[in-house]
Amino acid sequence: MMKYNCFIISILIASACVQAEVISFEPKYIMDAVEPWNNPATEIAYDTLCTELMVPNVSEFRRLDNHKFPRLRKITFNDIDYLSGGVFMNMPKLEEVEFNGLVGHFDCTMVVSCPNLRSIRFRGPISTTGGHGLAYDCPELKRVSIESVASNFDIGLFDGVKCPKLKEFDIPGAVLSGYDSVATPYRSAEYVAANKKLLRDAVRLARWQIAAMRGGDVDFLRKCAYDGAKSIMPVLELANKELADSLKATMQYARGYDELKTYLEILQESPDYARSSESMAKFVYAAPDDSLLRMSREIFNLDSIAGNGSDMDRIKRLTYWIHNNIRHDGSSSNPKCHYNLREIYNVCRTEDRGVNCRMLAIALTEALLAEGIPARYVTCESKRWDSDNDCHVICVAWCREHDKWVWADPTMAAFVTDEHGTPLHPGEVRERMRKNMPLMLNDDANWNNEEPQTIDDYLYDYMAKNLYIVSCNLINQAEPEGTTTHSMGKYVALVPQNNNYTNAHIITTDDCWFWQSPQ
Repeated sequence: MMKYNCFIISILIASACVQAEVISFEPKYIMDAVEPWNNPATEIAYDTLCTELMVPNVSEFRRLDNHKFPRLRKITFNDIDYLSGGVFMNMPKLEEVEFNGLVGHFDCTMVVSCPNLRSIRFRGPISTTGGHGLAYDCPELKRVSIESVASNFDIGLFDGVKCPKLKEFDIPGAVLSGYDSVATPYRSAEYVAANKKLLRDAVRLARWQIAAMRGGDVDFLRKCAYDGAKSIMPVLELANKELADSLKATMQYARGYDELKTYLEILQESPDYARSSESMAKFVYAAPDDSLLRMSREIFNLDSIAGNGSDMDRIKRLTYWIHNNIRHDGSSSNPKCHYNLREIYNVCRTEDRGVNCRMLAIALTEALLAEGIPARYVTCESKRWDSDNDCHVICVAWCREHDKWVWADPTMAAFVTDEHGTPLHPGEVRERMRKNMPLMLNDDANWNNEEPQTIDDYLYDYMAKNLYIVSCNLINQAEPEGTTTHSMGKYVALVPQNNNYTNAHIITTDDCWFWQSPQ
């Protein structure tokens, strides 16, 4: 782990601020601390005349592009903890990238649109990489060499990435594991242990991995180090038992952190809920004769879509109708309209666009309410709600024949039941996950009628992450949020005990109150 006071960042762009053709950076301080990424910044000035850049031991190096070093031909690194994807982008003069020291982790597609780049050379060891691509749109790139140990080189060779001269990787060193065993043939632990140079670099990697797993608060780097340590461990067990024991103990220590657990394990370890004696507000559901609900019911002929029969049948028909008529696009911005079924539907038609899961759930909630079925849209979030930008929004609908709330996800056309076919609501699904009880997903669950959903991917991975915290609007109606002329309700969040969630008006640990039947 690097311990240097030189976290390089993009601060100042200057024209010809230094007249030399070669610029090198030296750390202000070299310390023995093991804290990664917690160092004060070293200011650097970008130079329009610089042709060669030499970077010393640093924690992270931010992205460069043509505006910062337009004449740069070569960049050389020593030790570095982390490199982001696209770190070299749109650099017309860049020809060589060299890593003389250890690389902790680099993300995929490191180089983008560098038309004169010819070689990328890794002379030192590599712990892990991210994604499966290394470069894009580099027509002259023909040499990528790995001259040391790579514990996990998760990179392959692909057609269509606009690097036609890169036919194979040059590997005088050793790749222990990765994504593409044809592009990067793997070497055995015995091979590395028998080679003095490779063994020396494997020991360096193991010590870096130990420091990364034990030091600092960089959760992402801890996970990367843990993944890389899995491949280094067999080498050390052959050649350095003492260090192997230390690495094994550190991996066990790191397993206590959430980033090394599955989402299901995190959910299963969550504290219990607790009943509350406080008097709290009631959930409100707009009646089907509400003017906005009546308008949507008549415009879309929702009576015909919902049809007759049981509540569960009607809930499913309305869910499928929303799913089939409003496309999901999780990367889209919220539409510029009132958040009601009519305008969400129309803006998707007129602009040929999709909407995110929140808009889909709001639309389905309105359709259900318009048909006299009490419904809520439910925001489902992870334990790391304050740093994890991903959440998922689904619906619950009150099913009279089962006398309970049921799960209805318009994004995935998904419904969840127990092993006997009894429909479940998110609280019940969450509890069954925590207790390893059976769950069932409908066979036709899918995304945009394109990608089938499996119970493992949808429930035990994605929703296991996003059922740690759930929240609802107290007033369930058309236009429940956004621009509207009527009063909007407060948001109430159901959280486990001892949780610091603050992103709602009302916080409760009382699941019985939260899942109360509609009045």
